[in-house]
Amino acid sequence: MTVPNEAPVTPTVRGQFPTRPAQVLPASRRERAVALLAGVAIVVPPWLLGTWEIGEGEQARTQWVTLALALLAFAALFAPMFEFRAWPPSLAPAESFRRLARFPVFWLGVAILAYGIIAVENPWIALTSDGRSVWFEVLDHHAWLPRSIETPFWEMNASRALLMLAPAWLVACTLWVGVETARSLRALLGAVAINGALLALLGIAERLTGTRTMYWLFDVRPGIAAPAFFSSFIYAGHAGAWLMVAAGAALGCLLRAVDRKSALSGCWGGVFLLTIVTAALLHLALYLSVAALFVAGACVLVSPAHSRGPSWLRILLKLLMVVVLGGLAVANLITSERSVDPRNPSIAVRYAIARTSAGMIRDEPWWGYGPGSYRFVAPYYLKRNPLFTAPGHADVLRYSANYAHSDWVQIPAEWGVAGAVLFAAVLAWWAGKVWRLRRALPADSWCVIAPVALVLFAAALDFPTYNPAVLVVLAGALAGAVKLGEIAGRARTGTA
Repeated sequence: MTVPNEAPVTPTVRGQFPTRPAQVLPASRRERAVALLAGVAIVVPPWLLGTWEIGEGEQARTQWVTLALALLAFAALFAPMFEFRAWPPSLAPAESFRRLARFPVFWLGVAILAYGIIAVENPWIALTSDGRSVWFEVLDHHAWLPRSIETPFWEMNASRALLMLAPAWLVACTLWVGVETARSLRALLGAVAINGALLALLGIAERLTGTRTMYWLFDVRPGIAAPAFFSSFIYAGHAGAWLMVAAGAALGCLLRAVDRKSALSGCWGGVFLLTIVTAALLHLALYLSVAALFVAGACVLVSPAHSRGPSWLRILLKLLMVVVLGGLAVANLITSERSVDPRNPSIAVRYAIARTSAGMIRDEPWWGYGPGSYRFVAPYYLKRNPLFTAPGHADVLRYSANYAHSDWVQIPAEWGVAGAVLFAAVLAWWAGKVWRLRRALPADSWCVIAPVALVLFAAALDFPTYNPAVLVVLAGALAGAVKLGEIAGRARTGTA
C-alpha cells in the first residue's frame, strides 16, 4: 500500500534528494492546520523576550503564551474539520489518538509529567523567610515518592518547571502524529530558517547601534554594566542555541535548492538566510567553536561525494570528517582548559559551578532536590568553594547562580536519577530512530539533526534546555527532520 498524500519517490543519480514526483497530492485540511499552528508555536516564543526572566511575573506570562500556542496546535489533531473535495480527507480524530498511542515519546512525556505532578504534590522542604533571613523547613512528606521544594511560582518551582517542559513535548507529538507530507515539514523548517534570519538581523542591528535595551525599548538587565542579551533573547547563549538550529535549517534549504536545480532566486535565498544566521553566530563567542564543528561536519556529510563516487573517495571524506571534527574538538578543549584562569573567568566559573553542583547529586541521588529547586539549594553548595565566597568570609557569597551552567548536572540534581532516566530515554529513542533511518534521511534532515545534537552536547557547559523557546525549536526541528526520513523510507519501500 502506498503512503497517504505522498507520490512514489525514486532515488536520483545525485544521491542527495529524490527526484521530483510526477504528481504530489496536497496536504489535507487537518495537516495544513496542524503544520501552521505548530509553526506558530515554534517561531513566536523567541520574540516574547526569549520566554525567559525579566522580573517578577513577566517570565510566567510569556511561558503561559508559549504553552497556549502548543496546546492549540495539539488540539488541532482532534478538532472537527470541514473538508474540501480537492484535498485528501483529513486524518480522523480516532486515528490521531491511535497514532499518538503508538508514539513512545508521548508516553515518556506522560511519565515525566506524572513524575513532576507527584513532586508538586509532595513538597519536602519549604522556603521560609521572616523578612531578614531565609531558611528551609522540613515538611511531612512521602520519602519514597518524587518530591519538590515549596517556593514561589514566579521565581521557580516544580510547577514552573513543568510549564517550561510541556510545550516542547506537545509540539513534538503534534508534528509526529499530524504531518504526513514532506512538503509541509520542509515548509516548517523553512519557517525556522527565515525566523532565525530575522532574529539574527535584529541582534546584529542591536550590536551595531550599541543599544543597551532590547528592541530599543526594554532594559532587560538593569544595573548590569554589560547586558548579555542578543536579539530578543535575554541570555545570549540561548540566542546561540536557537540560531544554531536555524543555521542548520537554512543550510538544508540551500542544499535542497541546489540539488533540485531550483530557480536561481531559491539558491540565493538559501545563501542569504545562511549568511545572516552565521554572521549572528559569529557575534556569540560561546557558540563559535560549536558552529565551526557544525559547519565542518555538515559540509562533508552532505557533500555529493558522500553518497556517490569511488569507494576510496567516500572513505577519504569520512576520514577527513573525523580528523576535522576531532581536531576542532581537541582544540576547543585545550582552549577551554587554558581559559580556566582569572583572565577569562567565564569558562572557569561555569566549570566550577558544575563541579560544585555535582555534590547535590551525591547527597540526594535518587529523587534529587525537586524540579526547579537548583537556585534555592545551590548557595549552600557554592559556599564550599572559595571561588564563590568573599575573602575571609566563608559564609558570604560574592557570586551565586540560578543555573548550574550544565544541564548534564542540573537535571539529575533536580530530578534525581529516576527523573534523569526518563529524559535519557527520550533522547535514546530519538537517537535509535535516527540510526534506523540513517539510509533514508535526506541531506536537509541531517543539516537539522546535527545542530540539535551539538546544542545538546554544548549543554554540558550551558543551560539551553532551561529556556522554553529553545526547547520548542529543538523538539520541533528534531521531530520534523526525523519524520522527513520516515516519509522518505516509506516512499522507497511503498509501505504505509
